[in-house]
Amino acid sequence: MPRSSSRTARIMNAPIQELLSQAKISKDTISLGQGMPFFLPPDEAVNAQIEHIHESYRYTEDAGIESLRNAICEKLLRENGIKCNPKKNIIVTAGGNQAFMNAILSITKPGDEIILIAPYYFNHLMAVQLVDCKAVIANVDADFIPDINELRKKITRKTRAIVTVSPNNPTGVAYPPDIITEINRICAEAGIYHISDEAYEHFLFAGASHLSPASLEHGSTISLFSFSKSFGMAGYRIGYMVFPEHLYSDILKIQDTIGICPPVPSQYAAEAAIRIGEAYPGQFLKKLDDVRKMFIEELGKLNVQISTANGAFYIYVHLPDKRINDWRLSLKLIEKYGVIVIPSSVFGDNVPGFRISYGNVGMERGREGIRRLIVGLRELVQCVR
Repeated sequence: MPRSSSRTARIMNAPIQELLSQAKISKDTISLGQGMPFFLPPDEAVNAQIEHIHESYRYTEDAGIESLRNAICEKLLRENGIKCNPKKNIIVTAGGNQAFMNAILSITKPGDEIILIAPYYFNHLMAVQLVDCKAVIANVDADFIPDINELRKKITRKTRAIVTVSPNNPTGVAYPPDIITEINRICAEAGIYHISDEAYEHFLFAGASHLSPASLEHGSTISLFSFSKSFGMAGYRIGYMVFPEHLYSDILKIQDTIGICPPVPSQYAAEAAIRIGEAYPGQFLKKLDDVRKMFIEELGKLNVQISTANGAFYIYVHLPDKRINDWRLSLKLIEKYGVIVIPSSVFGDNVPGFRISYGNVGMERGREGIRRLIVGLRELVQCVR
């Protein structure tokens, strides 16, 4: 029998799937695990998909339907302050993850380095390793904000990009505009790319703001966007990327090789959604914020460190006992207490803890979920004040 591929040998198993496959999950388990919003896609998106279903059997242009790219271009200028050409700077992808893979394949060769900020989005690490590059890890400060001085020190002659995710997955922190600006300037000066993952751009709380670094016009930014979160369209597998014109031909080669074009019905749905714009997720922010505040209040009863959680729909928790195995803790929380959280170790964090996702629960189910979590933590790790 042929050996399995060495390319994937050093890459972790898909961590959420691995955790859930190891656990005995009861029917009434409450998931504070996977990052999903509670709301459905816009009716306009669903109707557009249905309306075009009989013409969706053909490929579209590799870069995506022209009318969708035009709509994306209008949105980027209106909401993000990004000026772009729909024929030279935009490619529609099968979700934000494919956009990231397109990006790193287009700018690296094996052995190059990509700087990730820990705790990082684990699929970014997996993608970097899959293309035989080295992930160089930079840390955050006590408030889960990137350390600018450390980022500078991590840059070598092999560095090709610094990756930021803001608002952040897993910490739920929206990076201040001055931090994004400084990282963008560092990248421009070093002649490397700033890969900016903005999947959670519309989820901002407590006065937080979002800056798209491509609006700064340094010409070194690759921006990644997704319909999965803002429009509740995770299963549609649709996103897009914005990049300097000189990368267009290279990214198009990769797009044609990996998927030819993104799912055609999803492209029509995405065009309808993006024309609604930020008003769609905006109508749900109050409900999300109410759950966020309730979670923060309840977690405040414990002796744990939590992130400011002013963006995305995550709260990141550090536990006081550094000896805890957070993977085993998460399994016990699932099996004994009926609540799912994702251990911090899968995000490259050396401090035990976990990520909470409150986006997929309302107030009632969220209150029960956090109650179960606190009971479990009090009994398992004694982190009561």
